[in-house]
Amino acid sequence: MKVRVRVTPGAWRERFEQKSEHEFSAAVKEKAEQNAANTRVQMLVAQHFNVPVTSVRFLTGARGRSKLFEVVR
Repeated sequence: MKVRVRVTPGAWRERFEQKSEHEFSAAVKEKAEQNAANTRVQMLVAQHFNVPVTSVRFLTGARGRSKLFEVVR
C-alpha cells in the first residue's frame, strides 16, 4: 500500500494525522538535516500501521515536504 505524507519538520509538538485513506500529515521535532525528519516520519508510519520500520520503504520526496512511502504487510 502506498501512503502520501505531508511533513512539517522542526515542529514544536509532534503529531501524525490521517487526512484520508492514504494521505497523512505529520509534524516532527527533528529538523530537515541529515535525513533526521525523514527517518522519524518513516517510524511514525510504521507505528501507525503496526508494522516494523523495515516494512516501510521510502519511495519519493527525500528533499521535499510531500513524501511517498510504501507499506508492506
